[in-house]
Amino acid sequence: MILRLFSVCISFVLPALAQDGGQLFTLYCAACHGADGNGATGGAFPPLAGSPWVGGDPDRSVKVVLHGLHGPVDVLGKTYNLEMPPQGAMLPDDQVAAILTFVRSSWGNQAGSVTADTVKTIRAAHADRKEAWTAGELLKLHPLPLERTALTHLISSVYPGKWDRLPDFSTLKAESVEEEHDGILSVTDSPHKDSYAMLWQGDFQLPADGEYNFLLDADDAARLIIDGELIVEVSGSGPMDGSRSQQKKATLSKGSHKLRVEYLEISGFEGITLGWRGPGAKSWSWLSDQKAASGTIREPIPIEPANGRPVIYRNFIAGTTSRAIGVGFPGGLNLAYSADHLTPELIWTGAFMDGTAKWLERGTDNNPPAGENLVTLAKERFLPKEARFRGYKLDKDGNPTFSIQIGGQFLLDSWRAESGALIRKLTVTGSALEVPIARPAGVTIEEAAGKSVIQLSPGQPVTLTYRWK
Repeated sequence: MILRLFSVCISFVLPALAQDGGQLFTLYCAACHGADGNGATGGAFPPLAGSPWVGGDPDRSVKVVLHGLHGPVDVLGKTYNLEMPPQGAMLPDDQVAAILTFVRSSWGNQAGSVTADTVKTIRAAHADRKEAWTAGELLKLHPLPLERTALTHLISSVYPGKWDRLPDFSTLKAESVEEEHDGILSVTDSPHKDSYAMLWQGDFQLPADGEYNFLLDADDAARLIIDGELIVEVSGSGPMDGSRSQQKKATLSKGSHKLRVEYLEISGFEGITLGWRGPGAKSWSWLSDQKAASGTIREPIPIEPANGRPVIYRNFIAGTTSRAIGVGFPGGLNLAYSADHLTPELIWTGAFMDGTAKWLERGTDNNPPAGENLVTLAKERFLPKEARFRGYKLDKDGNPTFSIQIGGQFLLDSWRAESGALIRKLTVTGSALEVPIARPAGVTIEEAAGKSVIQLSPGQPVTLTYRWK
């Protein structure tokens, strides 16, 4: 307060400073925004250097200075929740204009000047306003200019229809196809509000080799595919509030990569958020017009093997049934076994599961596998109707054996990881049994010799080795 009053006194004693925007900025603004415009105290306050908030339509900045700003605001990838006090009662029109002209032309900013008449007009139009503006109010009146993203040659396609999960786009005919020259994903490109799907395809330009982190959220479902590989997916129906957002990492090379984003809107609200963060980057870059606030970005909690033993995950897993049993083996090999279908249904490599949605937010949606190279082994039940799941046991090393009873006989299905492969041993007691074996693309199954059915005899186990191609 003393500094503020001292500053006011100086402005009265030295009226020549009234038109010196740099001097006025130092007196009134630098304590928070920094003399270099990068935010004082190590960036604790919003930066003005390079900020889109001070460019474009000057009315936005004038309103902030006159009436203040309340609540969270996103600036250059970071969310700030500080109070910007109103300055309208303290600063006359010409001083507001001088400060904003200085800010809009300094530290690399290249926006036009602000006149005292502009400030006067805005002040008169909102003379009755008592409360500070919010970021949402200002953005509705004065949207920020959308910056080009790392996407080039982006094409969006819209497909009307009703689905409860992401459709097979190869079987659909697009209602409309548009070029997105700004490289931005936006559901506003669809003429529909409910019951439609969208597909974006383009070239993703990466600045360096290394590990990239991707964040995806959607209302309702979406998936990101790069160079034909699934990177991250949000499944099912639900809000885009951070509770279902997913983060995944991928090692990518510098240069252009083929990007594909699939999206489904079922009903209600709609939206998609897709962000990426390259090697060494501290803030997110966004490929969508909607951005996740920092408070809704969930850092993953990896569920992983410990002390050389597999980890068991008993919860909802996307791509299999509700009674799935997930097993994460040491070495980055993973399995999901369905106690409903009495068969292994998913195998994948890399990370096992992300526990954030279940452990922190009590989410009820199916969690997708956290790794890559996902292979679906089965989607239905092959064993007789009378077959019943009888639980599982762990050996001394923590490897599971699933037990199925079929009348008076038992089928034991044991799994372990070894030398980059999943080793499966099938054993039957009582009498002989035929066990169907799925042979999907993406893996080879040694010792099966191309068979789709394995003949099991009591006391004669059969071992199968699953290797990724």
